[in-house]
Amino acid sequence: MNDNSIDSGSFGSNNQTGDAAKRANATSGDFGTALASVMMPADSAAFVSGDLHALSAEVVDLLSTQAFSNGETTEASICEAFSGILLRHWDLCCIIAFLQREDGQFGEGYIHTHPHLDMVKARRAGALLAAMVEHTRHEQLVWLDDGRQSRTSETAQRESAKAELTKPGPVKSKPSKVEPTKMESPGDARQSVDMKHAEIQQAYIDAGLAGGLAVPIRARGVLVGVIVAVSSDAERLRVALRGIRFIAAPIVIAIGNARRASAMNEQRRHIERLVDELQLRRAALEEANVELQRIGRYRSLFLARMSHELRTPLTSILGFAEILLDHEDLTEAQRRFCGRIQASGLQLQASLTHLVDLSRLEAGHAEIFLHEFVVREMLRESCAAVGRLAQKQKVKIECYTDPRLCAIVSDEGKLRQVLYNFLAHAISRSPAGGHVNVRAEYVSPARFSITITDEGVPLLDPSYVFEPVNLDANEHGATMNELGLVIAHRLVTVLGGVVTLGTDAPHGLTVRLEIPSRPGE
Repeated sequence: MNDNSIDSGSFGSNNQTGDAAKRANATSGDFGTALASVMMPADSAAFVSGDLHALSAEVVDLLSTQAFSNGETTEASICEAFSGILLRHWDLCCIIAFLQREDGQFGEGYIHTHPHLDMVKARRAGALLAAMVEHTRHEQLVWLDDGRQSRTSETAQRESAKAELTKPGPVKSKPSKVEPTKMESPGDARQSVDMKHAEIQQAYIDAGLAGGLAVPIRARGVLVGVIVAVSSDAERLRVALRGIRFIAAPIVIAIGNARRASAMNEQRRHIERLVDELQLRRAALEEANVELQRIGRYRSLFLARMSHELRTPLTSILGFAEILLDHEDLTEAQRRFCGRIQASGLQLQASLTHLVDLSRLEAGHAEIFLHEFVVREMLRESCAAVGRLAQKQKVKIECYTDPRLCAIVSDEGKLRQVLYNFLAHAISRSPAGGHVNVRAEYVSPARFSITITDEGVPLLDPSYVFEPVNLDANEHGATMNELGLVIAHRLVTVLGGVVTLGTDAPHGLTVRLEIPSRPGE
């Protein structure tokens, strides 16, 4: 064999780490002692017990420090820390850690090179050896024959024999150095591996290296990285073999801890961002609420002043119109004009009353005056109140009261206002010659209902009539009747009742009021 050739007996796959770890776990439950038993070489005088325990103590201390850190350690910093432990015990020329990236490929996570070594050449030599581990899924060990061929060969044979003795079963043959893939025949795989061996040999010769070791880093049996150590002094690398193999196991633990900590920190930062966003939104909502309250106060003040300023002259207008209508010397045209003045004034007065009532309801200032009254009388008087409007629209009102309905306790004034507004709306919707049906019915000892049905055009979405913002959405044009419906709906809620709307094809709208017969029922 020529000088600087790769010793075929010293270049191949090694499977000693897993068996040693099993023996360590079986002999001791103490983490430090278990680490020590994994590393203990039976035939190396240079690797003494004191060095072993010192290395184990440093690894345990590093893992403990990581466990109580803030979790910001990176995988590269972990590889650097473990490489530092190796370098404090052995003067190795180059240590490279390759880690699996998110895309499944292996990339360089950390590299340390001695100043006298060419980093580019050392990186290439380490990458080639790591690629062999990725290909074979086993540890790779290479020695260059520099005149110590027999010694190197004997060491490799002795370690290989130890690995064979630890295997179960009667088979004693040495395993193949490279496991062929399923897509290759054994001959093609052997040729491919030989070509890689030659490439690695030349890379190590170019870098001036005497040997190298690539140890797989596994997590739950899956290859997640490779740690590579190379040296220009074969003896230094030989002494550090067990230490390098030992470091691979705690690196897996540390990297796993770092990844879990990183995921938890990212989740914590995400939660913090959500909390900050919620706080900003809450502050914006509080600011908007303050602004809405301010606008509400201004609106209430405006309505109160407007009502006062308009009611005074309106009262005078209505009063003079009434005086003129009572005068007997008016012509027919004058009397008709005075009637229009009075009707318009009354409509404006009703509109002002609606605005003030709605403002009070929205501000929560509605007062309830409870007393006992008879539903039949209240319903009859309410129908009579809209009789003039029904006569003008040529609409007939049909009223029915369940005989079981007697006296109830509620706010009669507000209930009259509710009925007036709903009846006025039903009359305005009904065509000439149409009918408006009103039915007061007994529901239970605690509740009664009033149903108002007209013969107007069906509404596609009846619920809009209770929204003040949609008053102008009516295709027939908005009137104060719609505002009266909003007020009536709010008053029913104040009285403890509910309002339901329904349409009867091909025409008609049904309004059903269900109100308690006694307060609190």
